[in-house]
Amino acid sequence: MKQIFLPALLLTVLLFTGCDQDPNPLSLDTFDVRWYDDDNSGTQTAGDALTFDIYVSTTDNDPDDQVIEEWEFSYTVNGQFAGVLLGDENARSNSISADIEVVIDNLVLPGPGQLQAGDVIEFRLWAIDNCRTELEQFHRYVLE
Repeated sequence: MKQIFLPALLLTVLLFTGCDQDPNPLSLDTFDVRWYDDDNSGTQTAGDALTFDIYVSTTDNDPDDQVIEEWEFSYTVNGQFAGVLLGDENARSNSISADIEVVIDNLVLPGPGQLQAGDVIEFRLWAIDNCRTELEQFHRYVLE
């Protein structure tokens, strides 16, 4: 009985999830970054700001078959995780949109000290859908 029940259960679960062997990708429709030289130095410094215009959508024709379940916009400083700026663990949506302003001086650092020339801040957009399809996009900001 177990030999028949388990395969039938697995088949039923796969049919109702809407996920194929080759699932539809997530689409990064917009990932625009604008730099604002707030301190008028002419170079990328800790006194500057960045704005991110982000839009991610599903690509399945049936909006019920593919949904974004989780996403986050986070950052690292010199390769060390520093924090999540924005995200949603229970999104359950066909698209996400975010307009984010980041003032570099206001970022929380992963350790003691201050930002200095040569430091690398890497911003990461990550999203995953109900078929476990992932999307990632990065932006590096190097202090001069």
